[in-house]
Amino acid sequence: MQKLAAAHDLQTRLDTVLGLVEREFATLTDEQLRWKPAPNQWSIVECLQHLNLAERFYIHNIQHKVDRLGLVQTNPSDQLLESDWVGNVMLFIVDPQTRVKLPAPGVIYPRKAAELTPSDVIRQFLDLQTLLNTLLNKGVYLNWNREKVMSLFGNWLKLRLGDAFRMLVAHTERHIKQAMRVKAEMDTFAG
Repeated sequence: MQKLAAAHDLQTRLDTVLGLVEREFATLTDEQLRWKPAPNQWSIVECLQHLNLAERFYIHNIQHKVDRLGLVQTNPSDQLLESDWVGNVMLFIVDPQTRVKLPAPGVIYPRKAAELTPSDVIRQFLDLQTLLNTLLNKGVYLNWNREKVMSLFGNWLKLRLGDAFRMLVAHTERHIKQAMRVKAEMDTFAG
């Protein structure tokens, strides 16, 4: 896939996620957002907090790359995106269609739902997704194959920028689907 087409596709997918969160979760009560289908499963607010923790880390690293651009660019250059083994593994792990379930690393494991303020978590989520969309706009001026960002596993394991963007959106979609399943179970339980 070409970089400019990928950026547009990712932005469209982010817009869909933002609309879904605003439409499906904004009207729920704090109690509903904290409701868990089972003690070992996450609530809606825990899904969103997990995304906030993971994405804040990656977005911060991507922001550094974009900030170095300056204001000189006029037209982004297109390129064929290439993934290495790190990117392929990370994309496979977070893909919404993947049935593999790995535990979240401790640094991005959400606090208990009772300790979270749902309105703050949702606001942070929407802010981070909007920032990611902005970084996609500016990031097209970078080489997505050459530029790399540190992964959650440390500076020794880096992701190509294109893989990082793709992974972030796929990861978001995966956990939004999880949150929607929680909402569906809650609706069934309540109804």
